[in-house]
Amino acid sequence: MHRRILVAAGLALPFVARAQGYPERPVTLVVGYGAGGATDIIARTFAERMQPLLGQPMVVQNQPGAGGTIASDRVAKAAPDGHTIMLIANAHAVAPGLYARLPYDTAEDFAAVFFAGNSANALVVPAASPDRDLAALVARGKAAATPLQTGSAALAGWQPAHQIMKEAYGLTLEHVPYRSGPQGQTDLIAGRLDFMVSNVLEVAEHVRAGRLRALAVTSPTRSPMLPEVPTFAELGVAALQSDSWFGFLAPRNTPPAALERLHGAFTLVAAVPEVRARLGRLGLIPKPMGQEEWGHFYLAEVERWSAVPRRAGIRIE
Repeated sequence: MHRRILVAAGLALPFVARAQGYPERPVTLVVGYGAGGATDIIARTFAERMQPLLGQPMVVQNQPGAGGTIASDRVAKAAPDGHTIMLIANAHAVAPGLYARLPYDTAEDFAAVFFAGNSANALVVPAASPDRDLAALVARGKAAATPLQTGSAALAGWQPAHQIMKEAYGLTLEHVPYRSGPQGQTDLIAGRLDFMVSNVLEVAEHVRAGRLRALAVTSPTRSPMLPEVPTFAELGVAALQSDSWFGFLAPRNTPPAALERLHGAFTLVAAVPEVRARLGRLGLIPKPMGQEEWGHFYLAEVERWSAVPRRAGIRIE
């Protein structure tokens, strides 16, 4: 994989002059998932405070479909002037390993802007489920004559966490794709699915209200949102030690001045106590990164997660 995601220090000087008046109009923040999910909530939390810092509003546009790849393609092909950016999550890093052909290059076509933070995922079952713990779910799945029904807003009806569960437990699963996590959770609460692996931002309220039961979290340590729930590592599945992460990208060749101004604005918003408190209540843990560090982290995650479908022999033509 060609490791060339662009950061401010590595861009060509001729673009600097073009960015001196930036931004000249509202900035579009593209989200590749439907309203109400974790990515959408994080995007809107930042965007609503951007106008005083940028002098222009930041407008969130949801463009769901194909596990976020439609939105990624739009941003990759947008004018590299800083007026179109996107917020991504882990699924963006899976795409090059899952799809035989993408209309963009995941490693080459984006510039690092700002890393928003990490959040745990949780395996949840309906409140009426007979499974009181992960061992019971696994035992039922192995004994069942038909596959367990699961779902997520993952790419093309597939999710890395489910693949790792298959590898760890030898389960057979039938996966239902949704345009957003909350859509799947509605079916889960109604008992039409056996379980989901969803971001803790989306399910913690349902767990606290007794609509869902959490059996395990994917983070290396227990989530402060669900401190009573064990990690997969505690339950013997070290391969599922991974938080979700969220970060902002711009098109490749976006001027350094625009990237720096965006990074500075996001940094200031992230430091606002009310924002930190709101995101903290949602389970997002900030992890300050410079643009270059975020770029290197992004590339490492693309390499890591794109390898999972390749290892499983799953490929979408």
